[in-house]
Amino acid sequence: MKKKFKIIIALFAFLLLTAGFVYNYVFNAKHRDIASEEATISLSADELYLNFETNEASATVSYLDKVLETKGEISSVEDTDVVLNNRIQVSFNSQHNSSLKKGDFLTIKGRCLGYDELLEVVKIDQATIIK
Repeated sequence: MKKKFKIIIALFAFLLLTAGFVYNYVFNAKHRDIASEEATISLSADELYLNFETNEASATVSYLDKVLETKGEISSVEDTDVVLNNRIQVSFNSQHNSSLKKGDFLTIKGRCLGYDELLEVVKIDQATIIK
């Protein structure tokens, strides 16, 4: 009887320790810094959109969660968002330079989130402006 009790206590302690390590790994993991990462893919806004339009599954595999560089003409400007060529919605972490205006050409680097079928745009977040 004492042997079973010791085994149960040891198993409970092991599970508790494992749960502690998993909690620490999940909730204290280092966050990804897109601004300091090198862009692995460089293409125009039209090329990026066309790739998603022609074969969304293949483009998703190729671009999803990857850091890419893209360029295009600004179609609309909001506080923390810009739309390039009416096809690529770019979200910045903070308010971008207020000197950006519709019609300007812009090159950005950011993480691709994929294609939004409802809005029919490719979404990019955590973007930074490349001069």
